[in-house]
Amino acid sequence: MGMTLRSALGLLVLVTGVAWAQDQARLPQPPPTAEEQAFARLAPDIQAMLGHLTAARAMQMVRQTEQHLIALGMPHATGEQFRTVLRTLLQPPMSSVSSASAGATSFPPLSPLVPPPPPSLR
Repeated sequence: MGMTLRSALGLLVLVTGVAWAQDQARLPQPPPTAEEQAFARLAPDIQAMLGHLTAARAMQMVRQTEQHLIALGMPHATGEQFRTVLRTLLQPPMSSVSSASAGATSFPPLSPLVPPPPPSLR
């Protein structure tokens, strides 16, 4: 009898959970925000590039890309130019900075960790 009571209790919990989930699915969804609507109008490949962001943050990145293009003198950029600048903005900050040091070949040395060149003997 103990197994039957447990089985009945488990079945009741399962049915209650399914009924609750169905009720939640029937609830009206809030209308999409302006950012969500704008995000839905973007090209599929741009949506994929921005898919890891919220709709509001994604549209902020689109506006920032447009501002960068204007600053670069391309207010009417092509789609490929837009995608290139967007890819650059989405890269982590440190990955786009290449390190190049003249080291001991410059005078004075660029780094305090590099000793200055020896004085020339004339």
